[in-house]
Amino acid sequence: MNYHSIITVLFTAGLFAQTQVVIEDVMFMDAPYVGEITTTTTKYAADGLFRQEASIDVDRFLIRMAMGGNKSVGSILNGKTELRFVYNAKDEEYAMETFDAIRENGGNPILKTTMGRMNMGGGSGEGRENNNSDEEQEESEYDRTISESMERVVGYDARKVTTKIKSNDGLMLFEEWFTTDTTLFYFVSKVEVDLVQSYGGEKRNTPRSFSESMLTSAEQEFESVPGRMVKYTMEMKDEDDDGFKMVWELKSIREVPFNMADFKISTDYEKVDELE
Repeated sequence: MNYHSIITVLFTAGLFAQTQVVIEDVMFMDAPYVGEITTTTTKYAADGLFRQEASIDVDRFLIRMAMGGNKSVGSILNGKTELRFVYNAKDEEYAMETFDAIRENGGNPILKTTMGRMNMGGGSGEGRENNNSDEEQEESEYDRTISESMERVVGYDARKVTTKIKSNDGLMLFEEWFTTDTTLFYFVSKVEVDLVQSYGGEKRNTPRSFSESMLTSAEQEFESVPGRMVKYTMEMKDEDDDGFKMVWELKSIREVPFNMADFKISTDYEKVDELE
């Protein structure tokens, strides 16, 4: 660990000794045949404690029914008691497992939340890119612009990066904003990673930048900017101007007084063996 990393660890350890950090972000997706889907995610992090809750709202009735209705589910990691909880706020149910049980399962949690992982990133785009022939990949056009000036995004000074990828499939436009003021983000990430590693697991992070992932996949050289992403938009359009739109934005990130109630299951919830 280098000198800067040591200073960062010591600083954040003292800074958050009696506090916690709360992050809220919102993902909006509008796709053909699916319609609009909005996912709101809130994370709470304190020393040895982590909670994540996600609520999904689907506007189209048939799609909503196929997905089992709108949901609000979450999980809690308690490193002090070495317990993991999953819960369904809508059904007011929860289940729990010990870190020892997870270790015996190769570091993989046994209990799952009822909200499956949605492919909200650039995976589908990468899949199309990888399925193209070498000739088609060579015909793709890439354009990337990094703004000179900073923009204010959710209270942070952020630099905007615009990336355009034009191919036989159509046009992909990425707009991403990065900040170098990452102390709060670092703390939340470290708490979660440390807890997952404590039961033998491995934290899978989403890509730092979806445009960078696609450019790397296409073996394109590009200029990057330092920091953490606080907002992005992605649009994909074909020759008929039909396409897919996704917007992710940090709504807030703040340090607040520690509140143990944020890391406990509601007493109104019923304990079950597993969530349906």
